[in-house]
Amino acid sequence: MPLLFKPITVILLLVTSLFVTVSSYAAVMEIELAKPTFVLPQFTGPYREREASVAPEEYEMADRLRSLLENNQRQQVLQQLAEFYDIELSPAMLALKAQVYFTLEMYDEALTTYKAVLSRKPELVRVHADLGQLYLIRNDLENARKHFAKAIEFGSNSAIIHGQLGYINLTQYGSFSAIAAYQQAIALEPQNPQWQQGLLAALTQAKMYPAAMAMLEDLLKQHPELPELWLNKAALSLSMGESKEALIAIEMAMLLGEDNSKNIKIAAQLHLQLNSFDRALELITQHINRTKLEMPVLNEYLMWLGQINMWTQADELLDDVAPQLTTMSTADQCLFYAHKARIQQVQNNPKQAEHFYNLALDKNPADGETLLSFADFSAAQKQYVQSELLYVRAEATKETEKQAILGRIQLYINLKDFPSALTQLKRALLKYPELFELKEKIDTIENIVRAQTQLSS
Repeated sequence: MPLLFKPITVILLLVTSLFVTVSSYAAVMEIELAKPTFVLPQFTGPYREREASVAPEEYEMADRLRSLLENNQRQQVLQQLAEFYDIELSPAMLALKAQVYFTLEMYDEALTTYKAVLSRKPELVRVHADLGQLYLIRNDLENARKHFAKAIEFGSNSAIIHGQLGYINLTQYGSFSAIAAYQQAIALEPQNPQWQQGLLAALTQAKMYPAAMAMLEDLLKQHPELPELWLNKAALSLSMGESKEALIAIEMAMLLGEDNSKNIKIAAQLHLQLNSFDRALELITQHINRTKLEMPVLNEYLMWLGQINMWTQADELLDDVAPQLTTMSTADQCLFYAHKARIQQVQNNPKQAEHFYNLALDKNPADGETLLSFADFSAAQKQYVQSELLYVRAEATKETEKQAILGRIQLYINLKDFPSALTQLKRALLKYPELFELKEKIDTIENIVRAQTQLSS
């Protein structure tokens, strides 16, 4: 009865990373190398070229090697195999030698030995599978794909091989090339979450949303307790433009324990969009209270509230974080006071608004956005000299330079200071030639200046 060897088992784990704002997936490989072992199979019929068995004269050595392998003495196995020239070993023993090299992470030696086996028996399924795994570890995905495909071509019906081929096709050749491989892996191991996640990723990336959703609904029937499946559904629903369904799925995920700050933030945004303001504010407060305050996050929330005219709620949110003001950076304090100023401005409290604008600029005198807002506000309050000065200061900041120049032009036009407006218009067009619409305004202002000159002469 011949002795056959098992190949090294290399498990590929595909992890789906989901953010509910966009449907994106990241694949992570987690390789697990099992010890090579011998198997005593039952007689399965005539010898097939795609399998390799030890030669009769190697039975005694095979028995010794099996004992060593069972005791994890791989170095001793390698030493005994090294006593023979490769040509003296059967393909089975030579493949075992390659496997031992593989498990000892002697990848160059393993690669050379596997190739020697294939030069003698090019249709050995297990050697192609092992070579694919070796190339996968070395991040040579093209050669890994070639050998996985060969293993399947020569008769491999291993779910792992189909799944690994699906992973490589997904990352290297696009989603459509991966779907069939993942489907085959699932057909062989229908309960394996790795292949389920891989197929779901492939279907989603291929924008086959109904098929992906149908699969997801089936998975949710089997595992309704898994928050990650509900997050998948949320992401997919957003891709399909179904905000309400996405929100329901996120809320279900949170009910099951999902507490990622980004997902809480998205849930709050969706609640605001769908006019469920109380729940949105609850989530916003929860997010801010449970994490170290990050002013950019608070800034985004305040902007959302401002867009739907919830100024009172925005002001209350600022009051909630006011005790942390002294621990903020000066830039964050500037942002805090700038928001207070805009809220007071909208609520028609100009003195309070100016007070907070000044506090903001005391903290960060070069903050372009605050300078612009204060300049616009000052112009509306007919404080023209102050407005002009603020626009000039905002021009010194690259991010707000263009808007500041345009704001100053509008200020001069409103004041009927057409010569100054003309000078700034020409300057703006020279600096930003893409603002071609300014050419028409220049012609108009030039005509006005010419007429004024003629009248005064």
